[in-house]
Amino acid sequence: ESPQARPPGSQNMPIDIDDLRKDRGGDPDKVRTSEKRRFADLQIVDRVIELDTIWREMRGSNDRLRRDKGALGKQIGALMKAGKREEANKLKASMKEKNKEYDAKIKEQERKATEAEKERDELLHKIGNFVHDSVPIGDDEDKFNKIERTWGLDNKRGHGSNDVKANPGGGKEGALLHHHELLTRIDGYEPERGVRVAGHRAYFLKGAGVALNFALQTYAQAFLAKQGYTLLQVPYFMNKDNMGKVAELDDYDDTLYHVNTGTPTEDKYLIATSEQPICLYHANEWINEKKIKEKPLFYGGVSTCFRKEAGKTGVDNWGIFRVHQFEKIEQFCVCHPEDSWKMHEKMIAQSEAFTKSLGLPYQVINICSGELNNAAAKKYDLEAWFPGYVDIDKEKGHPHPGMRELVSCSNCLDYQSRAVSIRCGDPKKKADGSKAKKVYVHMLNATLCATTRVICCILENNQTPEGVLIPEVLLPFMNPSFVKEDSKGRKHIPYTREAPPPPEEPKKKKKGGKKGGAGGGKGGAPKKESKSNDTKKGLTKKLEAWAKDGALSKAEYEIVSKALASQQ
Repeated sequence: ESPQARPPGSQNMPIDIDDLRKDRGGDPDKVRTSEKRRFADLQIVDRVIELDTIWREMRGSNDRLRRDKGALGKQIGALMKAGKREEANKLKASMKEKNKEYDAKIKEQERKATEAEKERDELLHKIGNFVHDSVPIGDDEDKFNKIERTWGLDNKRGHGSNDVKANPGGGKEGALLHHHELLTRIDGYEPERGVRVAGHRAYFLKGAGVALNFALQTYAQAFLAKQGYTLLQVPYFMNKDNMGKVAELDDYDDTLYHVNTGTPTEDKYLIATSEQPICLYHANEWINEKKIKEKPLFYGGVSTCFRKEAGKTGVDNWGIFRVHQFEKIEQFCVCHPEDSWKMHEKMIAQSEAFTKSLGLPYQVINICSGELNNAAAKKYDLEAWFPGYVDIDKEKGHPHPGMRELVSCSNCLDYQSRAVSIRCGDPKKKADGSKAKKVYVHMLNATLCATTRVICCILENNQTPEGVLIPEVLLPFMNPSFVKEDSKGRKHIPYTREAPPPPEEPKKKKKGGKKGGAGGGKGGAPKKESKSNDTKKGLTKKLEAWAKDGALSKAEYEIVSKALASQQ
């Protein structure tokens, strides 16, 4: 797919240009240090400064030329007023030529200023937010991400656990099932039908899967409401100019779905997270500084999210772990600049409390500087325990076998609020007539619950020989039709289907026998049929490689392999 054009307004999400102007109190070296931590191209910073200098010089020169033109006009007016008409007319005649010179020079300098401004602003949004000093420095997340704390990992379940032998028909005896196998066993989804209807990674949630999805959404909303968050169910579409103010450059190719209406001004983008529309909830507003210091604004975003997830392959594509459409409850905070680091810790603590309440072991990771997106000054990830992935991860050399991201929590400082003009203070002029200083609010975001991933984690951690145990906190929100008791009196979702069998290896054809027979010797199959068989063999090999790498789920593998087999 060809790269999507970045919408207008996209250049409005940079750092403050004054941070690069020494005469305005800026510190270019501070910006360079931050970009060095990101392992970014420092020449971009230098080029922005160079272009900004040209732009300011051209603007300043034109202001002086316009003042000079105005001064000549005033001089002529003064002469006329004094009755010196002849002298005024001489000056007026000479002024015509001078004005032509002024106008030509102003026009040329305006052209240079416009060109410099355009390139400067395009480069400016490539400069990231200031990286916080507590962020580990490095450009390889496997080596430099820092584990801040863990919970429940000492008592986590794993292969060989006596309580977790759920697998009849699903692999070696005693092994744990993967989340997509468990979702099949509780008859919770239909991947084959989803793929037939909507393509790769599409799915139908069904029965108990639907019940778990809605229970998690309702519980997550109740959890945030109890903490004083205001719930917002957001628009699922955004105008392209607004999306340009809050989305990252890479998002347009890798993440966002573009809805082409045929009328460019009416084109939309599907949201990838409720963070995007909530960023604009207070756009172009002034928020009372005293009130926001006393009580930061906390929102709970409720939405379906849509992501292309371009280029993502591997075992994380199994089941409903990484999909194009899912529900998510998001935390969002608008606060005074002095309070944002305290709010950052509060928000990750909320996500931890939610994960603990579900009984899911986890670790909190401080993401290294080279892996931060441009908007984030610091980011925590919360990775939860997926016992079914352990052996696969060990084979691939994963630094933390069995751990998968459930939560991302970022402090974006004023990076987003500048883009959408959300300030705090008093917009009115001061008593001395001077303008009030613009103080931009700080904005933060954190996942609370991406339901499909949390369902996967609950399934893997709570599997038993009889079914999947339901976390106690979810019971009040579960559809009672799917809640049963196991042989030990525990509330669970029972298995109603067998685990899907592993995909069959494509049958190898026996080599042909005598010449002239069907085995492909002289006088056998025609050359056209031989080429067709070679093509099918090539497709089969590719299919096997994709399945081995995890790019295809078992269900998808079976659908395609059956289609190939039927053509043979």
